[in-house]
Amino acid sequence: MNKLAIVIPYYKLDFFEETLKSVAAQTDRNFTLYIGNDASPDDPLPLIQKHFSDNEFKYYHYSKNVGGTNLALQWERILENVTEEWFQILGDDDVISANFVEEFYTHLNQIEKNKINVIKFSQALMDGHSIILTSYTHLKTITHYRDIWTDIFSKRERSSLSENIFRTSEYKKYKFKKYPLAWYSDDMAILEISNFKNIFFIETAQVQVRIFEKSISGMTDDEVYNKKKEWARLYFYEDILKKFKLLPKKDIEPLLKFYLSICWNLRESKIINLIPLYFHIGKPLKILTIPYKILLLNRNK
Repeated sequence: MNKLAIVIPYYKLDFFEETLKSVAAQTDRNFTLYIGNDASPDDPLPLIQKHFSDNEFKYYHYSKNVGGTNLALQWERILENVTEEWFQILGDDDVISANFVEEFYTHLNQIEKNKINVIKFSQALMDGHSIILTSYTHLKTITHYRDIWTDIFSKRERSSLSENIFRTSEYKKYKFKKYPLAWYSDDMAILEISNFKNIFFIETAQVQVRIFEKSISGMTDDEVYNKKKEWARLYFYEDILKKFKLLPKKDIEPLLKFYLSICWNLRESKIINLIPLYFHIGKPLKILTIPYKILLLNRNK
């Protein structure tokens, strides 16, 4: 039985064939391909059947669109069918290198030996013309979640869903947070599914993530989308702060300040309990400032 599922939540036809070609080009065919059609107006079956025979993929056509409400709902809907031990969610406009599956199996014994639940591959961004826009990411082979967290928060390093492979059994314990636009949902999944421990990085295979005008990442001038991204950031940081004992102490106060600034910008006055946070970082006197902070946030409504 294959140990790896490649899951493609399909909606956009624009670059879908490029995605399919990259999967069809795999040097190791020991994977199961799942494709879920989120009630797209464009039928993908002709393209799928062009590159795969009927016994090489599992196709699900859903009559109701849920990705428009939250992309994580679409991901989870397809994942209900997955029986493999590991899965990748590959964007319908992203591509993987031909040795992606091969390198997964090459390192699998080491991954299992170290009891790791999340695998990350080297990633670069590309545009609508398939021109690479960035360098490829680099991490240590075994990277602690604190370094991943530092990349997300302090360095603001880029991250995408497609570059990760998750252990299915651990995913089922947490699933995906339903943040607006599923923005930061993959980041929280990395932290939770890894159990806030190590992830395994593979540099010898790559994922190329497409940024163009129809992708959420590419909609940088859309005010509605930008507002939703800010709400997602707020909820993500709020959930992280609730797990403050797992965070590096040096990051907690800067994160808290940033969290409160987002609350201010979004006119959100309901904030998490700050008392245990201030005790944890050794600044109990800061508790006296909490009523003033809440007063300011309420005045900002």
